[in-house]
Order: sequence, then C-alpha cells, then structure tokens
Amino acid sequence: MKHKLFAIVNDIILPEALNTLERIATPILFSSKDIAYPSLAGHIDVFLFQHNRSVIVAPNIPSHYLSLFDKYNIEYTFGKTPITQNSCTPYNVATNGSIAIHNFKHTDSVVMNNIKHLKHINCTQAYSRCSTLLLENAAITSDKSIEKALKQSNINTLYVTQKDIILPGHAMGCFGGCCGVVDNNVVINGSLAHHSQGDDIRQFITLNGYNIIELSSTPLLDVGSIFFINSK
Repeated sequence: MKHKLFAIVNDIILPEALNTLERIATPILFSSKDIAYPSLAGHIDVFLFQHNRSVIVAPNIPSHYLSLFDKYNIEYTFGKTPITQNSCTPYNVATNGSIAIHNFKHTDSVVMNNIKHLKHINCTQAYSRCSTLLLENAAITSDKSIEKALKQSNINTLYVTQKDIILPGHAMGCFGGCCGVVDNNVVINGSLAHHSQGDDIRQFITLNGYNIIELSSTPLLDVGSIFFINSK
C-alpha cells in the first residue's frame, strides 16, 4: 500500500462533517464498549497518544483497531496503562514540537519516555489533549488551569469558553476535542460561527500561520479529537 493519510475520529461524527473529512483523509471511525465512561467511549484521545509519527495505544484498545492499523500499515506501540472508567487520562497528553502538557501524575510510562525530550508543562487538568489545541508556537485552551500553566511558560495562549461546545452526556465540551491538525491546517468539527468567540478563534489561528477547515455548518462537537496519521 502506498503512503496514505488516515483520520481517526469518533463514530458519532455527523454525516456532513464526515463527508468533508473524507476529502482530506481516509476516516477510521472509532468506538469502544464497557471500557471508558460511556460518554468517552468514542474518544480516540483517551485510547491513543500521538506525537509526530509516534503512536502509542492503550493495551486494551479494542482489538479490531489493531487489525485495522496492521492492515493499513499504521505503526504503533503499546502503552503500559489500560483504560478503565476510573483511569481515562494516561494518554491524553497535548504536545507539539517542543512542549508537552499534562498532569504528569497520570501519564503512562511509555508516553512519558516518548516525550522526555520535550519541555514538560504540568497542570492540574489531566484531560489535557482534549482541552487544548497546540499549534507550533501558540495554544487555544478551554481549561483555566492549562491557560495559567501555558502563560507562565510564556506560550501565546487564547482561552475560550466551553459553553458553546457540545459533548453528549455532559453540560459542555472541550475545544481541543473538536480539533485536529494536519500540515498547516486546523480541522474543526463544526463551525466557528456558532461559538461566541468564533471570530477571535479564527483570527488567532490564522495569525499563527494556519488555515482553518470547518467540517460542517453545525455547532462545535467535541468528539475526542481528530488524529491524522500516515501509514508507513
């Protein structure tokens, strides 16, 4: 198989968004049962950590996806920590080329070894990846503790409210969980027109050198991030 781009995303993604996503990459629709909280069952950022071309998966990720990864020549390594309803955060680490953000008391040891060369920014929020969109030299977060930690490290940071983000089973969702990054494109699951800070978000992303691809005309839906992964 030739080198190919895949997008792993929650299977609750709306048809309009999925149709748009298919123009960018081949989707792999993710779900699980009786492992994480039901509201997080399709959140790939609970079960998988990605940094550059490194992919680390929870040892109890549904085996169906391992078969798909093998079929599609997606390389992966197993983490040490299984996901349970009481432990959904070991792989939910936000990274870019230089920093890693997490509550490091909860980080899987294999992930920790993978990010040891990055600057570690500790925060109280262990759902760091779903709370944060990390760009090359900036960040958008919907979590105040992450905003504080990033600004203390002199990272250009925009805080945005959660109240305009949908997360089924919860009162509101997280901004990072609506997003994925591929090349210099920020892919957003929904339309910024429905977020009260949509214009600010759009300006912040574009001023930092990224294009914006909105997958649908509907409100922002937290699907547990969109991971873009290349086959080998």
